[in-house]
Amino acid sequence: MSLVPIFAGIVKGGVLLPDRPQDFGQWVRSLDGQRVVVIVKKRQSQRSVQANRYYFGAIVAPLAEHCGYEKDDMHEVLAMRFLRIEDCPITGAPRRKRTPKCDTAEFAAYVDSCIRLAAELGVVVADPDGVEIA
Repeated sequence: MSLVPIFAGIVKGGVLLPDRPQDFGQWVRSLDGQRVVVIVKKRQSQRSVQANRYYFGAIVAPLAEHCGYEKDDMHEVLAMRFLRIEDCPITGAPRRKRTPKCDTAEFAAYVDSCIRLAAELGVVVADPDGVEIA
């Protein structure tokens, strides 16, 4: 299976303007005469590395310690509680949205829910402003 590039761009006046027009044009020319599939979707903002470090360092770690879980297990508990989606129609098993699939607004709401839970349990969560989480 060969790798297929993903191109980003912007739509203005109903016209797609690729961020790297030369590369996009070269790729399209390489497919001359072939049938293709074109998917255009709105770009989703992903959380920053800093936000991810804050979540795991300042929220998951102290909650895991308080509850007696490993960090990965605590993350699963939090995600299942706050990001649960419909049960699998075939097995009935509970499912959740994966945190990397959350856009920045969804992830912020998720983090807020985790912080509220921590407060209910008496777990102090550091303020993200100026906090350096290793």
